[in-house]
This record gives sequence, structure tokens and C-alpha cells, in this order.
Amino acid sequence: MDLGTVASCRRYPVKSLQGLEVDTLSVGSDVIQGDRQWALIDTASGQVLSAKRVALLLMGRADDEVITLPDGTRIRLDDPRAPEQLSEWLERDVVLTSTSELVEGVELSYDMTFDPPDDSAEYYEIPVPAGTFLDLAPVHLVTTATLSGCAERRPDLDWDVRRFRPNLVLDVPGEVFVEDAWSGRHLRIGDDLVLEVAGPTVRCAMPLRAQPDLERQPELFHAMGDLHAAFPNHLGAYANVVNPGRVLVGDTVELLDA
Repeated sequence: MDLGTVASCRRYPVKSLQGLEVDTLSVGSDVIQGDRQWALIDTASGQVLSAKRVALLLMGRADDEVITLPDGTRIRLDDPRAPEQLSEWLERDVVLTSTSELVEGVELSYDMTFDPPDDSAEYYEIPVPAGTFLDLAPVHLVTTATLSGCAERRPDLDWDVRRFRPNLVLDVPGEVFVEDAWSGRHLRIGDDLVLEVAGPTVRCAMPLRAQPDLERQPELFHAMGDLHAAFPNHLGAYANVVNPGRVLVGDTVELLDA
């Protein structure tokens, strides 16, 4: 059953920094090429830094070669001075690490609170999947049906897609949170890519954070709870890769086990 098409493709070369809207994604068995390939590691704690706790990260931008700080400073990813410059920006000692430098068997984690509007709430240590800087799954998707449906119900809030940091925005018709019905089912996107939808994406502090041209919006947390009774504070879906492939904007999205 055809569901719709791919509206946009996005990847984030450095975890929690602004990323890239691109024409195509190359999706491997456990990671999207060039997505969360780099991360900042706090040298004191050994933890992966995330904007879930360090909000300032969302104000930086990254492409495949350069990090651009809010003041316009450009730092090459391969510059040996990068850790010093990034540490000065964040006011903590950090190193810039790629997934190719990860040591097998060494477990990494990030901090997350389950009360996102309150930055002073207790944080919990969450492990990252081995060999990656991902939160949970290799592919994260949202639908236009859900974003537009939320905006219709709460027009006082800003539902900009950048708040949710998806890899794929799927242009599909239907009711708000239409993707809930895909859990455990398979999507074919384009010619080769097949995904198994793992389930709805739990939301942390990220959508509430200020970003370039987006104001902080803590009310979004409660709105997602009110609008999504079946899965409070969830929006979008995580997916695992069944068959790798290339995705292009405009590709058809098909539900295989309708």
C-alpha cells in the first residue's frame, strides 16, 4: 500500500549540532552514512555530550568538514586545535571524536531527564548503541500528517520540523500520529530500503530548546502529552534497517504488510 513520498532527508554530522538537509541518504544496516559520525565527549565524565543537557550545542552548525560556532568561527573537524576551541566555547573540557575512533567494548552514555521542561530535574545515564553516537535506532522519521495535525490543534505553538531532528520527513495523508499504526511493520522507501518501524519516539528536552531562529518552547512538552493520549510525549517513530538502500527526496513510501 502506497503511503506517500519522502518530503525531505536530513542528517547531522556532529551529534546535537545543527545538520544538513540533503537530497539523498545512504542508509546502511546500522547507521546512515554521515549521520552522527562525530560527537563531543566530556573529558571529565567520559560521557557523550547531547543538547538534552547542554543546550548550547544546538546553536552550532556542522557539515562533513567544518563546525561553525554561533559567532561565525569555523573549526575543521580534522583540526588538531578543535578540542581547545570547542572547550572554550562550551566552557568545559571536551574532545571531538568520530565513530571510527571508538574502542570496541567501551560503553558510552549520555544524560537525559524525564522532566524536560525543568533543566534542574534529575538526569539519568542512558547508554548509546555500541559503535555509534545514536540515541536508539539508526533511522528516525516524522510525518507531515502529524506535524500539520499538531499545528492545527495547537496553533499557538511552533511545530517546526527542526525541533524534532528527523532523518526522514514523510509526506503522507492521514490523522495526526498516523505513524503509530506502523509499529512492528515494514516500510519500503525507494527501490531498496526496507525499514521495520520500532515504535513511537519518546521526546526529551530537544524539541523544547532554542535553536537558531527558534525560541525556547517548554509548553511543547505538555502539548505532546495532551495531544497524544496513547503515547504521551511521543512524536514520530524510530526504525531499524531490514534492507539497506539509498533514499532520495520524492521516493515512494510503501507499507509492505498492510
